[in-house]
Amino acid sequence: MMNAISQASQALNVTSVQNSSVQALSSEQMTVIEETLAQFDADSLNSTDALSIVESFSEAGITPGKALEDAMSVAGFDARSVGELARGENAGQSMPPPPRAEGDVQALNISDDQLSELSELLTSYYDEGSSEDKESLLATIQQMIQEAAPESGLVDVLA
Repeated sequence: MMNAISQASQALNVTSVQNSSVQALSSEQMTVIEETLAQFDADSLNSTDALSIVESFSEAGITPGKALEDAMSVAGFDARSVGELARGENAGQSMPPPPRAEGDVQALNISDDQLSELSELLTSYYDEGSSEDKESLLATIQQMIQEAAPESGLVDVLA
């Protein structure tokens, strides 16, 4: 089975180069797929096994797509079934985002009046013709956002 996956890997990489909408799998990713699937029997897969497969692929940076589907198919696994099995009772439903810890997120400190003014400024910015007017509007918009931004900033660059 490992040899069949390796052969499929070469074919997939050629196909992926030909079709830009298909993400090519690296040799390292193909190795992860081979080693991960070799641990399981496609005919007796349970939700715990499927979740383990999905987590292994995710940790390796392997995203769902045609190349992964083809590689799994060569090994005797149906990618869609594995994904559904991994979701378990939530199959067909989207997964909720992970919960945020208290104090994790800071928002703009902006009043309704300021929000309305900001909206008007943005509308004017897109409606204005001269670049001088746009520069002035943009400076005003930036100042409003800077004043309303939390101390830690709007973007957490450490996340």
